[in-house]
Amino acid sequence: MATAALLFLSLAWLWSALAAIANFAFRYPAFDQFRVYHFYLGLPFPQNAIQLENGHRPILPALVRLAEIRWFGADQMLQVAVGVAAALLALILVVATITRERSVPATTRAAASLLTVLAIFWLGNARMLMHGNELDHTYFVVLFTICGLLAVNAARHAHQTTWTLVAALSCVAATFSFGTGMASFGAVLLLGMIVRLRIRNLAIIVAFLGAALTFYLAGLPGDGGVRGSLLLDPAGNLSVLARWLSAPWMRAWLGHADPPIEAWLQSSMSSNLLGAALVTTARWIAIPFGDDATMRLAAIAGCAGIAAYLAMLVHAWKSGPQLTRGRALALGLSTFAFGSAVIVCFARLHLFEVAPGQIFADRYLPWSCLFWLGLALYPALGSGSRSPARTIAFACMALMVAAILAPSHRSLAGWSATVSRHIQQSAVAAQLGIWDPERFGDASATDEDVEATLNLLKQKHLSMYAEPACALVENGWPADLRQPPPLAGAYARVAREFDDPHSHRRIADFECWMPRVETNPKNPTLAVIDAQGQVRGLAKTSFIGPTKASLRLNVPRKRGFDGYVLDPVPGESLSVLVLDDSASRVLAAIPLQIPAEPPPQS
Repeated sequence: MATAALLFLSLAWLWSALAAIANFAFRYPAFDQFRVYHFYLGLPFPQNAIQLENGHRPILPALVRLAEIRWFGADQMLQVAVGVAAALLALILVVATITRERSVPATTRAAASLLTVLAIFWLGNARMLMHGNELDHTYFVVLFTICGLLAVNAARHAHQTTWTLVAALSCVAATFSFGTGMASFGAVLLLGMIVRLRIRNLAIIVAFLGAALTFYLAGLPGDGGVRGSLLLDPAGNLSVLARWLSAPWMRAWLGHADPPIEAWLQSSMSSNLLGAALVTTARWIAIPFGDDATMRLAAIAGCAGIAAYLAMLVHAWKSGPQLTRGRALALGLSTFAFGSAVIVCFARLHLFEVAPGQIFADRYLPWSCLFWLGLALYPALGSGSRSPARTIAFACMALMVAAILAPSHRSLAGWSATVSRHIQQSAVAAQLGIWDPERFGDASATDEDVEATLNLLKQKHLSMYAEPACALVENGWPADLRQPPPLAGAYARVAREFDDPHSHRRIADFECWMPRVETNPKNPTLAVIDAQGQVRGLAKTSFIGPTKASLRLNVPRKRGFDGYVLDPVPGESLSVLVLDDSASRVLAAIPLQIPAEPPPQS
């Protein structure tokens, strides 16, 4: 019964994460993409695949992005599909390794599988799971690292040289997927030493490491930027290292004392009983640590993790070739994550000194989650782990971790829904030539980067500019004034008005919602027309519906829309037309009234 319950919870958690991705994965460029699309679109192949990106060399993910641009109109879905596939395959490989440990009780293996699902598909990693750009480079690294570790495991038993080559090539692939992939070499090499691979095979790994470092640091465009980002300060590096490793616990629980790491996340978690309990206990725990409780608690949690890692390393070294397959993978995961922490703490130390809160940034969480996963799996997957007390304790621990992560999992599903909605709105703004400061302003890219990328996408008719809605505006689509009657149960209302800082035009931002209509397409085009039949605005599907929960186990049809009206006239009556997939036939109409007085600014 306990085993079945743990497996059911694992599947439910995984399904909720996959449903969130299906519902809210970003369909248009966002964040860093406004910087990197310059050379993807502006340079010839292969130069556009090998450029330095924020200190990294994601060549393999770049090939996916370029394929998406070439054959799929830069619609982001190829990146999402490939990234999710990589994450799922990584999960399957770890769970398969756990399942093969037949000397471990079934309940313990089920609990270990649950922890693996939590580590990879906790929505604390929502930014990495929703954004195709981040999905690929993150989970390519995870997948290739796991492949390398499993190859070292296989090399113990047969074809040692062949499997060593597979491990080394996997590390090369991880390295050229993202900067932290370099740590896979350290994990594979250390594991090879522990299981006593032959010296000549260890030399193969070292040779591939040397070649990869040479190309990474000195053989490709922007090599000076890589070397210039490294900063050596042993005390500072060690302090950041410990805090960086603590990030999952800080973001899910201990970081929600006052002041919290993120006020909105604390507020969202406090809206339910379990989340409120976590916030309250975090405040109690923080009391003895004074004003700097967050950083002190992070240092303590991180140091405890490092101590546990060193104890695991000593035990594994003593076990040598007798190390079980599951424990070897667990050690490798923690070693990779520890190495990633070292790389980040050398390369980003100046950033963390200027902005200490960035130590807990969500973009680093996938690696630190793997660190704690390895620490949890190692004691569970030993050959002598059949004690009923240990089985019960490990199962309870897995359930406790799930309980700690659940409130933030729920809250980050809401974050995903909100950001996805904003990105849909930004796509409509781009189609209309509007600059909405609330949708394009982001620290990941300058306004100049955003404008330049949008211009390139428009020139090449990619992404939002490849959709039929653009043609309505560009060609001055003459709407048929014989409209169907207003759609019963639908509404449209203006949320705010603002002046476009670039064109100085007056803009109305509106939202609308329609009930389920069987004849409507899944993602209809919505055009706003005036009494003369002129197109005055557009709208796009953007949210599930009023009061609908973001964390769910299904993929409902979105019936909420956001859009803009150009040059709204106070008191003017407009119509939002629901068009078919080709934007050639009107299916329904929704009245939209411009307020006589502008709505208050939010």
